[in-house]
Amino acid sequence: MLYEALKSEDSDELIDHANEEERVNSARVSQQVMLSLAIATSIDAMAAGFTLNLLALNAYLACLIIALVTAICSFIGVYLGRQSGTWFEDKAEILGGLVLIAIAIKMVL
Repeated sequence: MLYEALKSEDSDELIDHANEEERVNSARVSQQVMLSLAIATSIDAMAAGFTLNLLALNAYLACLIIALVTAICSFIGVYLGRQSGTWFEDKAEILGGLVLIAIAIKMVL
């Protein structure tokens, strides 16, 4: 993610036309990719559900809070994405990569 965002545009000029078409086609999300992402998300949600039962709290209230926070963050993300358009694209990829690295470091420590 960081490599793609920081890669110089001069190296993109060296790509021939066939490789450019392959890169455009690989950027499209196929149904198979969507299915695998849906399964991965479902497994993650199932693990969170098992964890909620181990804690001494109301699982229904926790699910409601999680749903509300997720919906609010999703709406904010869609709104910001529409407002920024392609202007923020490269910076968002860099920020996303840095956030993932920070999460990984925090999990290790």
